Amino acid sequence: MIVLSLKTYKESSGDEVIKLARIAEKVNQDTGVPIWLCAQAFDIYRLVQAVKLPIWAQHLDPIDPDRHSGWLSPYSARQVGAVGAVINHAEHTVPLGTIDTTINKCRQYGLKTLVIADTIDLVKQVIELQPDYLAFERPDLIGGKVAMVDVEADHIKQVIDLSPVPVIVGAGIRTGDNVKKTLSLGGVGVILASAVVKAADQEAALRELASGFK
Repeated sequence: MIVLSLKTYKESSGDEVIKLARIAEKVNQDTGVPIWLCAQAFDIYRLVQAVKLPIWAQHLDPIDPDRHSGWLSPYSARQVGAVGAVINHAEHTVPLGTIDTTINKCRQYGLKTLVIADTIDLVKQVIELQPDYLAFERPDLIGGKVAMVDVEADHIKQVIDLSPVPVIVGAGIRTGDNVKKTLSLGGVGVILASAVVKAADQEAALRELASGFK
């Protein structure tokens, strides 16, 4: 699958996020490649209403409905139609204990989990927590022009061999060839943001990525 992180870019906020979501839905329908959208909390409900793609929360907190002003509730995310949550992105890291409690709280409320790890040691700890998906990416390569799959193939293969859950690869992913290399190593998909969101032609960028699944 292509996991498209929408972050908080202007190009993926407000009305623009609906335009991008519809482009992603069109590419999904034309190619058959699953595309997940990881949305800001503000946009989850409207995206669920606008498209039929899976909508994931970019971050959630391990809380129950109660007096938690300013926190992001897994219960509320599920109520508005989210299907899962990303945990521990490099731009919003949390301690291992919080990863654990967030996975459990998401599971309690019927949400899938995708945990991101940046080292082999963290991978080993995370897989013990049994998330639904594991993503592996080096923070220094995120948003850059060097794809992790080109420079960390040995470590990616090691992670895939270690992990009992499906592995997604991120950081610098932008071409169909990057996708092909990920799949050849045993990964099930890629996670990225700016290569599509900031592209001059978002549809062409998504189609290029989708070509790697053929």
